[in-house]
Amino acid sequence: MSSADADRNADPVTASRLRIGGALLNDRVSRNGFALLVNTGVSGVLGFAYWLIAAHLFSTSAVGRAGALVSATTLFAVLGQLNLSGALMRFLPTAGPRSRRLVVLTYATSAGVSALIAAASIGIVNVFAPHGSLALGMGPAAVVVVAAAATALFNIQDSALIGLRKAMWVPLENGGFGIAKIGLLFVVAPIGSAFALFAAWMIPLALTIPLITLLLFRVFLPPAADLELPQLSVERRRSFIRFVVGDATGGLFNQAWIYLLPVIVTATLGSDTNALYYVSFLFSSTVDQVGVNFASVLTVEGAHSLEDTAALVRTAIRRVFSLVVPLVVCLMVLAPWLLRAFGTQYEAAIEVFRILLIMCVPRALVTIYFGLNRILQRTHRSAYLQVTISVLSIAAGAFLAHPYGLRGIALALLGIQVSASLVAIWGLRAVRV
Repeated sequence: MSSADADRNADPVTASRLRIGGALLNDRVSRNGFALLVNTGVSGVLGFAYWLIAAHLFSTSAVGRAGALVSATTLFAVLGQLNLSGALMRFLPTAGPRSRRLVVLTYATSAGVSALIAAASIGIVNVFAPHGSLALGMGPAAVVVVAAAATALFNIQDSALIGLRKAMWVPLENGGFGIAKIGLLFVVAPIGSAFALFAAWMIPLALTIPLITLLLFRVFLPPAADLELPQLSVERRRSFIRFVVGDATGGLFNQAWIYLLPVIVTATLGSDTNALYYVSFLFSSTVDQVGVNFASVLTVEGAHSLEDTAALVRTAIRRVFSLVVPLVVCLMVLAPWLLRAFGTQYEAAIEVFRILLIMCVPRALVTIYFGLNRILQRTHRSAYLQVTISVLSIAAGAFLAHPYGLRGIALALLGIQVSASLVAIWGLRAVRV
């Protein structure tokens, strides 16, 4: 008997509860998912405006050096977070009186590891290239180390808000940060240096941390228990460690191919060709955020109600594809005009642009699969797949560049993601999605 027949044959009370339950699931996933989509849009627009205004207020060299500092700081923070944002979204919903301890532990680990990575990286550059453009003195180096720790905390705060079902605060936080950094641009513009431009980005970011932390601990997080909590069992600790190791490994390899591929393209095909690839990838990676946002919400809602996992996954897939597919189609149609806006030379990337956009469709399914694995605490499966995707993607860039060019690399990336989506479909079917 089909599920529709079962619903019709059920008693009115049961049928009513099923309809109400389904509506609540759809509402929670949609509300928080769309809040994160708004955040992506707001952050993207304000980030673009920041650099556009900076280009008119500062010299080209100052913008270039500040951009490198912001990128390096962001990379240090991404690596230093150890992908703990996933663990926070998975375990915070059910942590209860341990919630505060979990957030503090995540704060300390992310900030500490990010600062260590930043300090080590700057030290290596200063030793091996003491007179290079990336070398920093003691004062600026200390600022970058602190900025890396602050950026990690800023990102972790978003995950804490999402884990507490307060995703609507994320676009407010990031929107306030975006407006503040643009306003500060005009204040520091008379100084004119790259570090002044870097400070205009980092000072508002740092100021949001105590504000959101106060909101988390005074309003959103449940109160800590008055009595000393019993220690977690050995098995639960091992389960948490396995989760973190799998999630961190997968996240590291995912970042590896994303950051290394432009370097490989530049080394093999030249910087002009990489410009075509990088602009195309910026658009496709923005579309990918749709899947990432809904996978985050899926993780949180699944942690709250494991018994509804299959229904949550179905809802997330419907929402993601109802947005990704039309968005991909529209961008493919608009490709010539979008690329022409960057310059006539970028029109040569139309085919690659469209291939990378098509890649967003299977990639969205893979991202939802990663969210499911977080719910079921089997992040090792995600790690295996992410390691495979990363190795194959880097190999595609290294070995296909000269014989087949950028088009060959793009087609290989599409093939890799389609293959990964078949694995995702198999994994999703296992929970009777």
